[in-house]
Amino acid sequence: MNPASLPPAWTAGMRRRIELALDTAFTARPQTEVLRAARYVTLGGGHRWRGLLAVAAGAIFRRDAETCVLPLAAALEMMHAASLVLDDLPSMDDAATRRGKACVHLVFPDWAVDLLPAFLVNRAYRAVADAEAAPAERRIRALRLLGELGGELAAGQEADLALARKKASAAELLDCYARKSGALFAAALAGGALLCGADEAAAGDLRAAGIRLGQAYQLLDDVADGPEEDGAYREAGRYTAYALFGPENAGARAEALLAEAARTFARLGPAAEELRGLLERMRGR
Repeated sequence: MNPASLPPAWTAGMRRRIELALDTAFTARPQTEVLRAARYVTLGGGHRWRGLLAVAAGAIFRRDAETCVLPLAAALEMMHAASLVLDDLPSMDDAATRRGKACVHLVFPDWAVDLLPAFLVNRAYRAVADAEAAPAERRIRALRLLGELGGELAAGQEADLALARKKASAAELLDCYARKSGALFAAALAGGALLCGADEAAAGDLRAAGIRLGQAYQLLDDVADGPEEDGAYREAGRYTAYALFGPENAGARAEALLAEAARTFARLGPAAEELRGLLERMRGR
């Protein structure tokens, strides 16, 4: 397969499987307001980059990777959704819309939204714990990754808030991106690989590549968003890469980070074809 021409059917089919795994994770739960809020923020939206990367990383070590990685893919999407719920709150970014619809805190009662992130994180742990197609010891390692991810996401959001209304240095901004998008992508790549038999060295290499991918993703997202109408080049009071670097320099920095990740994937040989294809999709998004 030419990585640059990863068949759309692969990504579309895998997104449907991830969506089904998410839906299954909520099945047979009591029909509470919190569950309805969870379905609202989790289902029917998003590119599912984290889930796709987890399956693609697993496929390097096990060609039927989805049989044991789909629960992790769903778990990562739930962790991501939990982080978005918190990001959008009035005490954080005070956002109005997410994925083309009103933010959950504007639709559901405050008490349900307060409970929602904890509910999603716990369902994420349960999904991985129940992934019986993977050996128990590997599930434990994946669960530890999720635990580390939760801490990184909290630290990343704190760093993001600390950078509000100040011009961040390049190092500060990239560190913040490493702890948010980078941490999610790193957990996806390392977790998918570990569940499918990777050793610690390979998982570590993929984790490092995931951080680079996440940083690049956020830089490209900043460039795509462009400047705010008031000319302040801010997003919710924060200076973004568009303001700090300018669009061309931010794009060049993203390309350098993608190239680092690509070198890691190249060392993994033909088995990493889906990962290389996803990287090319990200490059051209």
